[in-house]
Amino acid sequence: MMARRATRAWTVAVLAAFTTAAFAGCGSEDPAESEAGTDRAAGIGKRMTAVVPAQIDPRPHAFVSLDVLRPVTNAWRAGSHERFTEVDAGAVAGDRARGAFAIFRHDFLAFTQDVTIVKVPGSGPVRITEAPTGARVSESAQRDGKLEFAGARGVRGTLDLSDDTISRQGG
Repeated sequence: MMARRATRAWTVAVLAAFTTAAFAGCGSEDPAESEAGTDRAAGIGKRMTAVVPAQIDPRPHAFVSLDVLRPVTNAWRAGSHERFTEVDAGAVAGDRARGAFAIFRHDFLAFTQDVTIVKVPGSGPVRITEAPTGARVSESAQRDGKLEFAGARGVRGTLDLSDDTISRQGG
């Protein structure tokens, strides 16, 4: 619906640092047990050896600056062997009447990162209320997951990760 690509060099550099830190522990404990060719320390251009089960985090450390999204109410994330996605929910910084999602995606094989901001006008800060969870959906939910949300002003809806659009019900 209202998606805007925000891929500034400074945002990508900051997010790269966070992603590397977030996945530092995703490899095997014993390097001899790692997948062939996996560079555990960097995670660049290689498959990760572990997945991050899809989950809603009630107290996330957001991937975007608080100058973009504030407050951050919660987040959903999932990581597979090839990619990682986190959706931070909250409001547009400086305009709490507009809910917003910051969708961060990192592709380990191509070493690309992308941030998409999806706004929800008139909703107030949004919160993810239901989303796919578990290790079994870590890959598929990043491509086509549907995240249910509620806004502080009664707006409810769904964020569709297949095309980064929202559908609203109420409000």
